[in-house]
Amino acid sequence: MKKFVLGAAAALSLAAVAPAVAQAPSLNLAIGKPGGGPQGSITTVRYGELVRLSGELSNGQANQAIQLTVTPYRGTTRAVTVRTDGTGEFTYTHRPVIRTSYTATWNNRASAQEPYAHVRPKVGLRVISARNGQYRVTMQAQPAHVSRVVYFQRLLSGNRWANVKKIQLRGTNLSAAFTARLPRGSHRVRISVPQTPGYLRATSAFVLVRR
Repeated sequence: MKKFVLGAAAALSLAAVAPAVAQAPSLNLAIGKPGGGPQGSITTVRYGELVRLSGELSNGQANQAIQLTVTPYRGTTRAVTVRTDGTGEFTYTHRPVIRTSYTATWNNRASAQEPYAHVRPKVGLRVISARNGQYRVTMQAQPAHVSRVVYFQRLLSGNRWANVKKIQLRGTNLSAAFTARLPRGSHRVRISVPQTPGYLRATSAFVLVRR
């Protein structure tokens, strides 16, 4: 029994002086808007706006090559290389034109996070003639993946929007001139674009129409 106690004590003593196993550095990646603000796993922008990717190596190593992959919805993945600064951090600015995912890799280690940028089409409404009910809608998005059916709406009481007319956009320029009848008086009108797999639902700014 005495030998066993001595052996156990020796084993504990060796364990106490054994060096701890070093953990492999981790790689973090987040997304947000340029110019500061919160960073997270998801951000939403309108077509044509920028997103800012930021990340860091937990060991703080400088001048390390980080490979970022940019994967748009139903598009081709492309790789971009950035380098860490003096504190192990890195940033990259991108302009997504459709829902896009991002990953980061360093020394064959991938980031645990895969941030997404959700995109809304950029849509506009112009009044050509309020008296004659003539309007024009324009939209910026990828024609193959955005809804070509949009809705002309007017605001009702209780902050409810009602569809006045369904409009079919044709061609690649994603615009259309149309006519719509409104009751006499003042109305707030807008265009609503339904959601698709590549784009979130979007609305134009409202326009005040008097007739």
